[in-house]
Amino acid sequence: MIVIKDELNSLPIKTYRWLNVNHLKLDERIEKDRKPFCKRFFEEMDDDNISIGSINNIVTINQHLSRINNEKQEYGVSGKMVDMAENFNNAGVYAYIKKGADIEKPIRIEYGMDRENDVVIDNNIIVASENSRATIVVDYCTLDDIDAFHNGAMKIYAKPGAAVTVIKIQRMNDNSNHFDSNIAVVEDGAEVNFIQVEFGSKRAVTNYISNLKDGGKSAIYSIYIGNRDRELDLSYYMNHIGRRSISNIEVKGALKDRAKKVFKGTIDFKLGSSKSEGREGESVIIFDKTVKSKAVPLLLCTEDDVKGEHAASSGKIDEDKLFYIMSRGFSKEEAMKLIVEASFNPVIDRIPLEDLRDIVRDELARKLIVEERI
Repeated sequence: MIVIKDELNSLPIKTYRWLNVNHLKLDERIEKDRKPFCKRFFEEMDDDNISIGSINNIVTINQHLSRINNEKQEYGVSGKMVDMAENFNNAGVYAYIKKGADIEKPIRIEYGMDRENDVVIDNNIIVASENSRATIVVDYCTLDDIDAFHNGAMKIYAKPGAAVTVIKIQRMNDNSNHFDSNIAVVEDGAEVNFIQVEFGSKRAVTNYISNLKDGGKSAIYSIYIGNRDRELDLSYYMNHIGRRSISNIEVKGALKDRAKKVFKGTIDFKLGSSKSEGREGESVIIFDKTVKSKAVPLLLCTEDDVKGEHAASSGKIDEDKLFYIMSRGFSKEEAMKLIVEASFNPVIDRIPLEDLRDIVRDELARKLIVEERI
């Protein structure tokens, strides 16, 4: 039995309690039976430069364990949620990319939940050897009208000079719960980019951390939409450990109906991270007065010679822009949709698979349909 009643996505530095942003405390218990996930969820790769298999295939993992710096890493939505994903999973992928390999075809992982497979607890480990390149696309979706549950963990080890892009698309139905914990160890001169699309579930709680060593680069490009009574809690943490490391967090969202969102973005310049740069920004379009939008952009610093920028903004759609588009023959609903799409397209265009780009755009259009107020 899975029971969740933890404090989730705690801020690294506490602020005033009355703001209710230090952590997410669930106002209900989520109880689900743990069960196997009996569907194929990844594609075989016809490429000798990559080894990929189920996380539960101990033989496959042991072949490369010596190449992983498998020291204990603190990360995730909460310690208990990460422990569940790492030690009590029912799915997950282990992928190892050889030194100098350039994997052109994206590694595709798809967790399609249905009535018989409504619980996904996945643990995914990606190891990119020196100077290798790869893209991983993960799609979480529900195929039936079910009360689905997802809790996942992903670790990325980017060795010196490696470049890894991870794209996560979450489009579960409005009855579902989604928890996702991610960490990247970005070694000297390596680069890890996260692209996040949060369009589904009644509750989405996600956590991304990048540990940046000398010359490491990491970026998070995130889009989200909240409609009806959806609740989103998004936490991004760029941990600058090494010199001349670079990070960037770009978040764009749209909220309507009675949706609630908390964005927590942290750039942390640790002692020894001189000459490093970090930027973060969030902008959200507000459709209705009944939504709740909170943002906590943090800059933490124990090093002198660094550059950090942070910003957060929210507001209604510009009335002049809306009028201009409507004067060209579009309805108000169509005009609002075009404005949000224009904001989201730079991130959607980063998805390398055309079928998934189309799915994301269709899902965005569906979410933006004006619904009758309950």
